[in-house]
Amino acid sequence: MTGRRITGPPPQGVDEAIAYQVECTPPATAVIGVTVYDETDAGADVTATVMPAGTASISGGNITLPLLQDLTAEHLYRVEAQYSDGTSILEPYFLVKAYR
Repeated sequence: MTGRRITGPPPQGVDEAIAYQVECTPPATAVIGVTVYDETDAGADVTATVMPAGTASISGGNITLPLLQDLTAEHLYRVEAQYSDGTSILEPYFLVKAYR
């Protein structure tokens, strides 16, 4: 997944737990934060519920996110990964559609 708005939304089953990888251009040197919003629920911040454990990591300039899990069927989630490339702060995002 590259760029500012990452194509999608990829589907994810409510019983799945997926560690998404964000391909960063320019490459990431530090992860500032990861936030997940439930767009179906007025954009509520649900990070603590759907990414309850782990931290994002960097490998080869790309970011691997903690597991995204415990989603609600038919909800649309916006996942934002804010990072620094050593000069600028960038925040690519992607959408995930949950299904049964």
